[in-house]
Amino acid sequence: MAAKVRKGFVNVGAGQVHYRAAGSGPPVILLHDSPRSSVLHLPLVEHFSDRFTTIAIDTPGYGNSTALPPEPRPEIADFSNALADTILGFGVERCPVYGFHTSSKILLDFAANHPERVAVAIMDGLSLPAGDTDHAFINSYMQPFKVTGTGSYLAEEWTRVRDFQRWFPWFAKSKATRLPMAQRDMKYMQSYSMDLFMAGPHFSDAYSAAMRYKAVSVVPTLSARCVFMAREDDVLYSFLDSLPDPLPDGSTIERMSPDRDAWKARMGELFNEYADFDGAGDFAPPDPLKDPLSGGAVTRGYVDAGSGQILVRRAGHGTGTPVVFLHDLPGSARADETYLKALGQGRPAFGLDLPGCNDSDALDQADASSYAATLLAAIDALGLKDFDLVADGLSTPIALTLAKQSGSRVRRLVLDAVALPESDLSAEMKVNYLPDLRPQMDGTHLHRCWHMLRDQSVHWPWYDGGVDAIRKIAPDLDPQTLHMRLVDTMKQWDHAGDAIAAALDADGRGSLKDISAPTMVFETEDDARYRWAGEAVKGLSNGIQATRPADPTARARAVLSFLEG
Repeated sequence: MAAKVRKGFVNVGAGQVHYRAAGSGPPVILLHDSPRSSVLHLPLVEHFSDRFTTIAIDTPGYGNSTALPPEPRPEIADFSNALADTILGFGVERCPVYGFHTSSKILLDFAANHPERVAVAIMDGLSLPAGDTDHAFINSYMQPFKVTGTGSYLAEEWTRVRDFQRWFPWFAKSKATRLPMAQRDMKYMQSYSMDLFMAGPHFSDAYSAAMRYKAVSVVPTLSARCVFMAREDDVLYSFLDSLPDPLPDGSTIERMSPDRDAWKARMGELFNEYADFDGAGDFAPPDPLKDPLSGGAVTRGYVDAGSGQILVRRAGHGTGTPVVFLHDLPGSARADETYLKALGQGRPAFGLDLPGCNDSDALDQADASSYAATLLAAIDALGLKDFDLVADGLSTPIALTLAKQSGSRVRRLVLDAVALPESDLSAEMKVNYLPDLRPQMDGTHLHRCWHMLRDQSVHWPWYDGGVDAIRKIAPDLDPQTLHMRLVDTMKQWDHAGDAIAAALDADGRGSLKDISAPTMVFETEDDARYRWAGEAVKGLSNGIQATRPADPTARARAVLSFLEG
């Protein structure tokens, strides 16, 4: 049985690189092509985990990795330097590295400019086009990914995902450019689309840099051990014939058959030959949450909560009581990072993505008690004892359950848009609150998700078009925020409703009487979503009601004033 894949981040400069890893022993690193992420290499991560710590990283700007600065325009050398910093961030001097298609050029530049860091560089599918750079082709291929306030980009980008699998180049739709391949299944299309949507405006960063990069002139400069490889069924196989002859000492060509088992076996032989079984035999990646980024940046990491991994965002420093923040549903705490940073004044603030949300592992048993127990296990893994708890929207019933389970460990509690729906409304919301998000070949699942998230600022519940459901607030319809929430909801579309159902089944009213911690309940006048604020305060033994500031920084100041009171 393959080892369980675990996710993590490594701090690199002012940002972070995300990875997926499995196994133990000396590390080997896998690089993906564009616009994919480390998800592409999950089969290889699992396959090689029997002897190696196999690490697939997200290239900067892709997956969950921080993008490179946009100015000056990133080139392949910038990505190869980032790779060097990433490997050092793991605490590794050198190890085998495998690059595929786009990333083979990153690896080529890395091998040329950091030869002392190379155990072996395996470049699979290195393109070596002749002639000058075709900037017109690049501009057509890299049509910008532009998020729109109407959601119209969803149709455009979903169509691009489909056309990537139909034509090459995808923008030249003709009989001559049609690819001879069957339509991909929905699992593949969902995975590919999420990678594209995560990269968003950065999807072309490494992609276009690779197209501009003159690889053929770099190959003769190599001094490190390099293998140029391709399978016969790869569209880039013919470029093996474009490599310089002779190659530098230490560089070789491996022409592979289409047999994927033979291909994996050969890679395993190369890894086995060049991996450091002595110096890095007990390799373990560092924990970024224990050494957070400086300069006010949010640091991301994972903790093991027993049932799986929980994605955590950490902001702030200091000796004050830590703040634990639970985000609204569906989505994640990513859209709340401004708020989280403002909460981290003189104290650490931790935003926990609930199980089944974004990249936090889902629960086998999705009820409020299990959610609370898992979140408490994550809090324990962070080394927190007493803490203040801040919850938003539909996470508030889970927060009440957590506060009840935690007892005196919750020093103070803040409930924003506390949800205490009556049984009839709870049953109605369980049916209607989350639409059918099953991926469809026509892309309508994306539009259903988009309008659900957008309408949450307009009506509450969002699906209720009645006059009484109109929210009398300034709606938050920021397209980038909606895009973030859409991505973080659709990543685990099949579990996006788990936490919502758990929250709606929770006995929020019954928990109120068991909460002894001083509690502040935010209210907003005439907002249907805040209809239960007064009832919640009456049910608490030590509760106060406060007007909710709309601005997240001002809201954080109000929260901190209460927490410090």
